[in-house]
Amino acid sequence: MNRKLLLALPLLIGASVALTFQLNPLDAQPSAAPLAPPDNQPASDQHPSPPNSAAAAAGPVSSASPAALPGSLAGTAVDGRFRLDSAGNLLISEDIRRIFDYFLSTLGEESLARSIQRLQAYIRSQLAQPAEGQALALLAQYLQYKEQLLSLERDLPQLASLDAMRQREQAVQALRAAIFSAEVHQVFFANEEAYNQFTLQRLSIRHDPSLSDTQKAAALDQLRSSLPEQLQELIVPQLQNELRTQTAALQAEGASPAQIQQLRLQLVGAEATARLEALDQRRQQWAQRLDQYRQEKARIESNHGLSQSDKAAAIASLAEERFAPQERLRLAAVEELAAARAQTP
Repeated sequence: MNRKLLLALPLLIGASVALTFQLNPLDAQPSAAPLAPPDNQPASDQHPSPPNSAAAAAGPVSSASPAALPGSLAGTAVDGRFRLDSAGNLLISEDIRRIFDYFLSTLGEESLARSIQRLQAYIRSQLAQPAEGQALALLAQYLQYKEQLLSLERDLPQLASLDAMRQREQAVQALRAAIFSAEVHQVFFANEEAYNQFTLQRLSIRHDPSLSDTQKAAALDQLRSSLPEQLQELIVPQLQNELRTQTAALQAEGASPAQIQQLRLQLVGAEATARLEALDQRRQQWAQRLDQYRQEKARIESNHGLSQSDKAAAIASLAEERFAPQERLRLAAVEELAAARAQTP
């Protein structure tokens, strides 16, 4: 989402401080992840833009720029497009929020007033009335939300506890409900709120002293399987990244296999842990076979009674004996990489 007013309302100017904080969902969920439009949006509503506007999903935004583009936007395309119904009204979609954040992400490279001016110019270049006015009004609400979000964060207790995190999430959802219509609230923030709710539930399970590791793993499996497929796809990369980071930290501290297993059970559940352990076993077996192959290969290469051609033939025969055809492709790649590393100063 983050890529980055002569006519601005006073409220928009007042939002300048708030926009310095592009708050992410809990556990650093990537908020710019591309998500599909709401399933309940009928295909017949995908009405093209008015004749006097360019396609909103078109390339670089130079036509909408009141001045030279800041470096972060140069050569990029607007993140999303506006959609209209048959009467020219703006259809609410998550693309609108992405478009807003695309332009507002330039804060720091240029003033807030210039970022807003650029965004307003883009809206006017893409939309005719009534959609233009609807988009500008929604932008004013979005900036009001950002301003009040900062005030809310100041007032909330800065405690690293589940209760404090729940309190923050409830307060943010209440703020959104107070500023936006129910439709905008749902479309703009439903995926983020569902993700945050999953994170809170996952943390609650992990830190529940009444549950054993096995029970925690089963509860996590059930929690994840209850999520919509789209949200499951969204959380998997985040969980994998978290698991890699924490596993590396444990390994650096000399953690035992049992400790690694416990971490996996708590983070990703029993099913994923079983898959990871099976993968570990396959990797270990491959490493053992590779080591044995290299030992035999070294003996062949050190045999002074063989010519170079005989050595090459013997090594090729060894590879055929120890590895299947597909594995030999992998073996060749591994050996090539090892040779390249050996030649690197």
